[in-house]
Amino acid sequence: MRSVLSRLTLQERGRKRWLENGFRTISRTVKQAFMGRLFGLSLMLWLGLGFSAAASADKAPQFLIFDTEPEAVSVISVYETTPDTQINAVSSVLKSSKAFFKGAEGFKGLSVLQSEDGSRVVSLTQWTDVASYEAFAAQPVEDYASKYQKDYAKDYEAGGKGSKGGKGSKPPETLTPQKTAMLELADMQIPAGMVPAIRGQGALVQLGEVSVGEAGNLSALLADIEAALPDVAAMYPAPRSVLLLKAVDGSEAVLMAYWGYAEEFQDLAQVPAVDVLSGVEEGAADDVDHAVDGEKEEEAETIEAIAPAASPQIDQHLYRVVNVIAPKPPKQYGKSY
Repeated sequence: MRSVLSRLTLQERGRKRWLENGFRTISRTVKQAFMGRLFGLSLMLWLGLGFSAAASADKAPQFLIFDTEPEAVSVISVYETTPDTQINAVSSVLKSSKAFFKGAEGFKGLSVLQSEDGSRVVSLTQWTDVASYEAFAAQPVEDYASKYQKDYAKDYEAGGKGSKGGKGSKPPETLTPQKTAMLELADMQIPAGMVPAIRGQGALVQLGEVSVGEAGNLSALLADIEAALPDVAAMYPAPRSVLLLKAVDGSEAVLMAYWGYAEEFQDLAQVPAVDVLSGVEEGAADDVDHAVDGEKEEEAETIEAIAPAASPQIDQHLYRVVNVIAPKPPKQYGKSY
């Protein structure tokens, strides 16, 4: 009897160990499978985020870098708008500019800006030299406009959804700028190690256009502005960079101040006007006053009559960059701008 009971006890112990080992094996297998899946999921997420970050880096804002070579030129075109018409003007300028400038010899980039007060749209293009822009400008405008309108209409009829049109859209009108000026870089005030550039969408740029007037002297105007440029760094807040450009035909100077991004300001009213230009205007008024004081009454009346035409006329607006179309910056620039 005892032997039978002993055998039963041994069998029960063996069965118990077998069950325990089985449970351990099953538990270990399930755990390994779970950890494997968890690792695989983590790896997929990590790789996905890595590729996503790389993709985001590829879509980083483009820059319009100002060429500092003596022969390089910038061309500014100004379109007058109202707050109600500005958005359509921006769309037309962007779409037509892509078609007009694509493949043009010497074209180096385009930036389209809209004024915060809704009164202006500006396109700013970069060219390797005057000859490149003049060769482009010599082409009949009708050729560019008709080609663009034909391509747009063809895509529209096909129901395409590309950049040229799509269902329910209409070919945009080609706008004529109120002013176009060819500019050269005259001077700049930027931190050491940086390059003159305009960042992409959302960047704030202040443009001050200074017309020298019928009897004006561009050289004297530029000298006054250049002498005051170092004072810009003392402003608070201060622009990150300031470029002084001069018209090739000697008619005006343009002061361009880059203020960073709109999101950096709680209120854009905090962006001050660059005092350099107001100083130029006050200086011109003082010159007229001194001239009047030193002349006879008849001659003084003549000086006062011609003063408005001879004095610098300043038109300053704050703009927001809508888009920049430019080739990738050279590797040596890195992230310095």
